[in-house]
Amino acid sequence: MDIRGYELGPIAADAAFTSDFAVAPEVSMSDLVDKQEIERRVMDDRTGMLMKYMPTRYDAVTGEVLTGGRYLFDTWANVEEYRRFTAEELEFEPGVKFWSRPFFLGVDRHIWRVAGAHNFTPLAEHAVDRFERFTFEGGNPRAMLEEVWPAVRDSARAEGLGAAWLLYQPEERQIAIHTVASRIADDDPVDSAEASIRAIATMPSLGNLLPAQLRARKVFDRSAMIISMWLPKSRVAGGIPTANPMTPPLPAWTVEPQLV
Repeated sequence: MDIRGYELGPIAADAAFTSDFAVAPEVSMSDLVDKQEIERRVMDDRTGMLMKYMPTRYDAVTGEVLTGGRYLFDTWANVEEYRRFTAEELEFEPGVKFWSRPFFLGVDRHIWRVAGAHNFTPLAEHAVDRFERFTFEGGNPRAMLEEVWPAVRDSARAEGLGAAWLLYQPEERQIAIHTVASRIADDDPVDSAEASIRAIATMPSLGNLLPAQLRARKVFDRSAMIISMWLPKSRVAGGIPTANPMTPPLPAWTVEPQLV
């Protein structure tokens, strides 16, 4: 893979959008991949979107497919418009708004402000992610989070992570940390996937660095393979991003690399 135009270092993003949900059993993994390949051409060609990761895994207890999205945007206005578009306008089945589709189960979505975001390794090496959400006490945490961001960033780099984002949502009194890591190589793709997810999931949480006065309490923690990564054509020079940076353990997960 050859992805150029996204340099290492700080990411100039002011806002983020995240979603997490399960997929009803009647939608197979191959059906889900087919849908996202068609639908992302509309969903991801939006003003201000800088990048998107699509993490996916099976629930260890229920067997449900767990998926969602992690997006960065250049401005708050553009992430608000994306939230409006997907909730109020976007339909792939006539009369059914995108987030109201009956096969989306337990949808959890948020827009965030960005205290800091940084790429430590090339995007072509990003293969698994971890998303943690915390509630906090008090008012707007912007100043405290921007002050602690250098310590969070440096700790992420020291742990060998590929990227880290520190996000906050004052109105909901939530903080989020998104981290990305490389694939652990193994001749068996299933063993590789399991080892890669286990490694990022068991790392010490960067949430340990959040200011004590926020009384942060973790409410969500999920690690998964990144089966799709989408980058705007205008941001990519000399190469293409990968749609499946993690070698998938199921043939149905394999899709062609795409630009948006």
